[in-house]
Amino acid sequence: MLAALGDPVHLGEDPGTASLYDAALLGLMWATMTGWLHGTAVVGADKIEATAFTPVAIRWMGAVAGFLTRYAGQVDEGRYPGDDATVDVQIAAIDHLIHAAHERGVDNALPELLKAAMLRARAAGHGSDSFASLVEVLRNPVQE
Repeated sequence: MLAALGDPVHLGEDPGTASLYDAALLGLMWATMTGWLHGTAVVGADKIEATAFTPVAIRWMGAVAGFLTRYAGQVDEGRYPGDDATVDVQIAAIDHLIHAAHERGVDNALPELLKAAMLRARAAGHGSDSFASLVEVLRNPVQE
């Protein structure tokens, strides 16, 4: 019966868990869509249409899903082997994005926010760890 309303997923006995997942998934959705919109603005500045960029972006999401699957185990274990693109490598990569967007007059608030988290992770000793190690700085935000 619930399938008629959507995709039912059992998340356990605590009814509050569904609401918690909803909030977390909304964060994922907004971050993903805002990243896509930023990318669309970057390529759009060079006259590339969103409809041309989007199929490539969706294809890229398959690779992102692979990272999520791999990083989930790292987060659960609290170990972040740097055998893929480390935080230091990601900082260099995001600098490329920031430069490309800046050169095209595109707002960089989102990538600058992401870079700030990466820099905090590096400062906390995670530069040679995987990107999943950012969870440690997200779990322990800077108190002001």
